[in-house]
Amino acid sequence: MISALIGSRSRQDKAWKDREQGSEAQYARQKEQEQLEAIRQRQMEQAEAEARRQEKPYEAGFGGQEDLEDRYATTSGEH
Repeated sequence: MISALIGSRSRQDKAWKDREQGSEAQYARQKEQEQLEAIRQRQMEQAEAEARRQEKPYEAGFGGQEDLEDRYATTSGEH
């Protein structure tokens, strides 16, 4: 009788352990997929930014300095 209870208990423990390991593995896979998606998204954004930068001619306008910010734009102009 006691051996039957112990055997039943160990089977329940094994089933619980298997379920727990399965849920942990599923959680790990989900987090890994989220991280991979974030990496892919970042790479796509970088590629798009690089493509936009490539579309601009380097020596257009003012020697490629048209994107620079004018630090004196808000002053009276006497500098």
